[in-house]
Amino acid sequence: MQELSCTWVPGTIDIVRLKIGGRTIELTSTRLARIFGAQALNDLYMRGRAVVRANPQQVQLLT
Repeated sequence: MQELSCTWVPGTIDIVRLKIGGRTIELTSTRLARIFGAQALNDLYMRGRAVVRANPQQVQLLT
């Protein structure tokens, strides 16, 4: 399992930035919820950031 840091992209209302090791990926909040579940979005809305644990299959869906 890998821990991914998620934050909102400034100036957007639905784009999320994920940091995986040294890489940065941007995706829509809808796609994030489909891959990691609604809890990831709840944390983003409440705190502006979230940390999710990703298995290898989820990491592959991000690329």
